[in-house]
Amino acid sequence: MGDATLIVGRNSLLARALRDCGGVPNCRYVGHDELDRPDLLDGIGRIVNFAYHPELRSGPYRAELDIDLRLGRAAAELGLDYVMLSTRKVYAPEYAFGAAEDGPVGPIDPYGRNKLTIERVLANLLGERLTILRVGNVVGYDRLEARPSFMSLMLGRLAGENRIMLDVSPFVRRDFLPVEQVAAAIRAVLNHRLVGTYNVGSGACVEVGRMALWVIEGFGRGELVVTSPRIHDEFVLDVTKIVTATDWSWPSGALPEYCRSLGRRLAKAESRVDG
Repeated sequence: MGDATLIVGRNSLLARALRDCGGVPNCRYVGHDELDRPDLLDGIGRIVNFAYHPELRSGPYRAELDIDLRLGRAAAELGLDYVMLSTRKVYAPEYAFGAAEDGPVGPIDPYGRNKLTIERVLANLLGERLTILRVGNVVGYDRLEARPSFMSLMLGRLAGENRIMLDVSPFVRRDFLPVEQVAAAIRAVLNHRLVGTYNVGSGACVEVGRMALWVIEGFGRGELVVTSPRIHDEFVLDVTKIVTATDWSWPSGALPEYCRSLGRRLAKAESRVDG
């Protein structure tokens, strides 16, 4: 066992942001397709996994698709520390507004159920060597169709149709955190060598319609179309635990300008395509 940190899933949005923000010494980044390398764990003392099989986002749990299980078994055998990227969707919806780490769990979709299953499997394998990060809604310049996040869907529709469509009320409130700040929080967790379960979010909520309008404002054109008045999937994370345990914090008042900057970046990219 060594002191290096193995980052698995180097092409994920969060892993790339962690690499860009730097500040975690002795990291080694690998893709999910490199797990059979015989030297994979040479000199490694800790594994951080960002890789996740896409079929586990919408289908039933299947152990053979579980990258965390595969890596967790190796970590348990070698006595390595392990950091799992989980989700706020493990919390029961009726307790999701202000959810703390010891709050009731009760996921209602396959993604949340599978992540909770993986949390429990890893806890049995690793005990006190496990760190679980329950991440809220991540926003960033993400336009990969294979990863249909809230922001990637907004940016894609705005670029293609000059509009953003919401299938919920624009007054639905959710906890959003820029990807760079999520990466900074993960960096703080790693550098403080925290173990246990931690929420990673802004600790504040914003209406989804405001998010959309800020992006449109930065883009310079477009409209917001609401197709349903339903109030659905409201949540905000209690981040007291991670803020208290580290030197990380996030000024939630910076979110409007951040969203406008994503719109401006989209407009610039589209102007290059048109030109």
